[in-house]
Amino acid sequence: MKFLYPTFLIALLVLALPIIIHFFNFKRYKTVYFSNVGFLKHIQQETRKKSQLKHLLILLSRILALAALVLAFSRPYIPLSGRGKQSPRQTVAIYVDNSFSMKATASEGPLLETAKKKAVEIAESYGGGTRFLLLTNDFLPQHQYFLSKDQFIQEVTEIKGSSQPVTFSQLYNRASLALKGQNKRTDKTLYYLSDFQKISFDPEKVKTDTSLWAYLIPFEAPETGNLFIDSCWFETPGRKLMQAEKLFVRVRNNSSQAFQNIPVKLLINDSVKAIANLTIEPNQKENIELNYTNTSPGIQLGQVTLNDYPVVYDNNWFLSYQTQSSTKVLGIYTPENNGSGFLKALFANDEYISYEESTANNIQVSQLKNYQCIFLLNLQEISSGLQNELKEFVLKGGTLAIFPAPHCNQESYNQLYGDLQANLISGFSADNIQLSEINYQDLLYKEAFSKQEEEADLPQISNRFSFHERPEVRETSLLKFRNGEIALARTPAGNGNVYSFAFPLDQSNLEFARHIIFVPTIYNLALNSSESQVYSRTIINPNIVNFDAGVLPSSGNLKLVNTQSKSAYILAPEMFGNGQTRLNLTDEISEAGHYLIYDGQTPVVPLSYNYSRQESDLAAWHPNEITNLIKQKGLKKTECLDVQKDAFQETLKELNSGKQLWPWFIWLTILFVLCEFAIILFWKS
Repeated sequence: MKFLYPTFLIALLVLALPIIIHFFNFKRYKTVYFSNVGFLKHIQQETRKKSQLKHLLILLSRILALAALVLAFSRPYIPLSGRGKQSPRQTVAIYVDNSFSMKATASEGPLLETAKKKAVEIAESYGGGTRFLLLTNDFLPQHQYFLSKDQFIQEVTEIKGSSQPVTFSQLYNRASLALKGQNKRTDKTLYYLSDFQKISFDPEKVKTDTSLWAYLIPFEAPETGNLFIDSCWFETPGRKLMQAEKLFVRVRNNSSQAFQNIPVKLLINDSVKAIANLTIEPNQKENIELNYTNTSPGIQLGQVTLNDYPVVYDNNWFLSYQTQSSTKVLGIYTPENNGSGFLKALFANDEYISYEESTANNIQVSQLKNYQCIFLLNLQEISSGLQNELKEFVLKGGTLAIFPAPHCNQESYNQLYGDLQANLISGFSADNIQLSEINYQDLLYKEAFSKQEEEADLPQISNRFSFHERPEVRETSLLKFRNGEIALARTPAGNGNVYSFAFPLDQSNLEFARHIIFVPTIYNLALNSSESQVYSRTIINPNIVNFDAGVLPSSGNLKLVNTQSKSAYILAPEMFGNGQTRLNLTDEISEAGHYLIYDGQTPVVPLSYNYSRQESDLAAWHPNEITNLIKQKGLKKTECLDVQKDAFQETLKELNSGKQLWPWFIWLTILFVLCEFAIILFWKS
């Protein structure tokens, strides 16, 4: 037992007063004269022992009454979990989980509404001078300041559902940081109201704050299964007009029941393009395939959908892209060793690839951004200016294919390879050697051959280069020589790719240019080099979108339009390094769906947003499991409260000030006073 006001115990000195009065105020006997001694028969005789006992009981009652009264004013309490004496100054942070999973309905109604009511009850249990900090998944600007009780309650009533997933450690660390600047004599408390999904409760990542008490209040919903679309992706990069597309859809079944023949639909511009039936076992994932053809140019707004209740926010996946009529390819060559003729013959009259060529001396480097693929054909040297432009071209999403010239300036080539984090040239040999290995699993060759032969009849190569393979380089081998050295490799760099050929494309390798391997290698390399598009995004906070130079028009008349609600927002692009454009869409994007960036009245860029699938896994921790996790992770001053609705107010009072004992001492004071009166009135002399 501890006391809120222990200094008041000095008042126990008043217990000496009744003792002093008792010893100095003995009862005085009076002489009574009787005219008739017969009356003495009706007088009850009182012995000295009975008189002393009566006075001692009266004294004891007075002492106990005064002692109980002093203890009552000292505010005794039994502290909970060793929290001890609390300061009159209180700063309280209350987190209300407003994620999608809190839309689930329990016996008391939607979990979010129940949590909001509990948050108000918590606030009302504190005194008027308490400062409150409201935390939600949105991290709204108005929730970054301390509030009075009335302001806090008003903000709680305005909480709405949020698509932003937040982990326990993020909220705990944020609350700790926000409360750290408070007075050292101020008690700091965090209430965490949530359904405690397993995927978001991460106590192992918490940086424990010894000055902060945290109370975890779980809300349990009935167990519910969930069938949802996890992700979508295309088999090949680059979306072309009249191109047959293969879209893969991953569906997860987070439930204990199997689903049979669930239709999964693909809509493009509100027209059904493909339908597949899904059969999936409990707690499994399945990839299904949707096939269709791009029949119209320009912006394509896609939506994959299935039906599943009661969790519906993850039943749709939005994606968008722009189809291109052709891919622009540029060949840079030197007249002395012209390899461009081979490419001109391959791409002649091709409806999907538009091929242009230029000599290295006449190249307009400012126009490189207009191409998706560039071939360097047998250049003796790569100038520093061209190196810089090619580096920017690749980093922004372009594809660069390099055929080095025999006896070239290896230093200039290695400078470019080094800038693009590719392997460097280490040697040269004029000997003939045969190609012997094809990476059939790579996109370049995956569907190019009907039969995959281990010992295919491949061409002889002369004037080959060797590369120094570095472990830090993320390189994919596509073709190899018979001696095991790499003949063609792909290295990702920024948003683009570098294809490094270990031999020139000239008359010395005419056998390669006439071989069947030449067509899929060069054609697929160019066909799959369309500028990278982000087909779908996840709603996050903050929402910053970067665009490469040339993607957004330079005019200042840009606006963002929600295709469903038709609401429009004026955009303020920010320009930064290398002409890139940045848009801050944090305030504009809050709902999943399609958005279009307009230049005046013309849509120029599509954006498709989806809700995070983190909330789709509905598995949650039970209160006793939460308690065990807290102990295992060694979280000090953190407790899980399994609170029933009828006992919640009483629990809050005990949390704020411990188990209060002063009412019991008031009743004891009254009891001892009544005992004194009873002894005086009913103990007759």
